[in-house]
Amino acid sequence: GDLWDSGEQASEANAQVVYRGASLGSRQRAFWKVRSFDDEGEPSAWSAPARFEIGLLDPSDWTARWIASPLSGAPKSSGVVPALRRGFQVDGPIARARLYVTALGLYQAWINGRRVGDQELAPGWTDFATRVRYQVYDVTDHLQEGENAIGALLGDGWYCGFLGLVKARENYGRRPALLAQLEILYADGSETRIASDEEWHWHASPILESDIMQGEMVDARRNLGAWTQPGYDEGTWAGVEIAETPAISLDAMSGPPVRAIRELSPVKDAPLLKGHPLFAPRWIFDLGQNMVGRVRLRVRGEEGTTVQLRHAEVLDENGELYTENLRDARATDTFTLR
Repeated sequence: GDLWDSGEQASEANAQVVYRGASLGSRQRAFWKVRSFDDEGEPSAWSAPARFEIGLLDPSDWTARWIASPLSGAPKSSGVVPALRRGFQVDGPIARARLYVTALGLYQAWINGRRVGDQELAPGWTDFATRVRYQVYDVTDHLQEGENAIGALLGDGWYCGFLGLVKARENYGRRPALLAQLEILYADGSETRIASDEEWHWHASPILESDIMQGEMVDARRNLGAWTQPGYDEGTWAGVEIAETPAISLDAMSGPPVRAIRELSPVKDAPLLKGHPLFAPRWIFDLGQNMVGRVRLRVRGEEGTTVQLRHAEVLDENGELYTENLRDARATDTFTLR
């Protein structure tokens, strides 16, 4: 090991072994392997090599700027979710590419129409008055020679959405913001960087509201088309605003990401008032357990028809949704068909 050779260590520890080698720098890749010894002092074969990669350790590693749209909610109501995008060129074969990204709020990112990563609720909740976490994604296979595009949606999240037991929003700020830095290493050794800056554009998305406690409201009639694809017409899009850089720490993610790990189907669905002439049809779908996730629903109907999904943990003695324990959380999603 040119960075660290631990030598043979007589110890029962097999996890949380502190690295004591040479100092590692931003973006550095390190490879490692181990072997063990039996009670006769005979070594095992070496493990297959594994690797890790260092993030951005110093604030000067970031040339990206915080960007935002002018869209914001109010102290008691959510705002429309903005879509942000930028087109860019890739000028040759790529050796590797990394996207360093975070948000004040929540983000989802795409490159050339492909979702970046599988993490949900990124960058996660921190005390945004103190720090925000960033994520790193290997996006080498997302890129192509020639024209490319990167895009992101911004949600209020814990930063400026409803939070805690009080009816309060904007605990940390008034609107979400994005910080993104795409670094491309070409096969010939040259590098380029696509960072969030004034060259990005924004447009209101079909998501009219998005809140962890209250739910989402989506109007599919406002669909933006293939806005994360290259060649998209930005004619109706406006330039982003450069947001103030917060005086907080920008730290690498330190825990496992939130991911979708299972798909559940209802164990039963009970129609309520189905076909009643005075009421819209209504169903209760029982997923068989208390769970954290989101609904996938396929529905067909006339343009402008609205479907409402209300969430609860249990049913009451009459088989209806029990929502008293949700207090002021609306926990309701609304989808309007196009």
